[in-house]
Amino acid sequence: MDLAKAFSDVLPPLMQDPVMYAVPFFLLLLIIEWGAARRLARTEGDRAPSGAYLRSDAWASIWMGLVSVGTSGVLNGIALLAYAALYVYVAPWHLPASQWYTWAIAIVGVDLLYYVYHRAAHRVRLIWATHQAHHSSQYFNFATALRQKWNISGDVFLRALLPLFGVPPWLVFLSFSINL
Repeated sequence: MDLAKAFSDVLPPLMQDPVMYAVPFFLLLLIIEWGAARRLARTEGDRAPSGAYLRSDAWASIWMGLVSVGTSGVLNGIALLAYAALYVYVAPWHLPASQWYTWAIAIVGVDLLYYVYHRAAHRVRLIWATHQAHHSSQYFNFATALRQKWNISGDVFLRALLPLFGVPPWLVFLSFSINL
């Protein structure tokens, strides 16, 4: 973990916790977009244009995002324990976190596994059932970006391959945090 701390210490203070600084800007953009949509909106029959805000849809998206944060936190906490067990007791070898290639394997591996999961989620109906909430809004705006799935089990199972191949679990999560 010393390498992760060293990496974090190199970053300027504002970049050490980017989410804390990103949320206010995201909310500001959401409010600006909402105001612009209200000002520019022209109704198309019974519903507003696709970039507009419908209050119930926006609140559904916001609540789905908040619940997703909670469920993802719990499931990722459980996953971290499971990954640690896989890494310690099952992995045939342990890649050194101090080597560049371990970081490359972790970052590219997380990205590739996310792509595989997301692609499967659009092709396999059972996985689509857990993923479709992300695509369920009729509107395309910043509030819809918060509409996330509550069940991350597909991601969790696929990412388990990395600790099995010797990538330290903390590095898997660090790579995932910079993935999107």
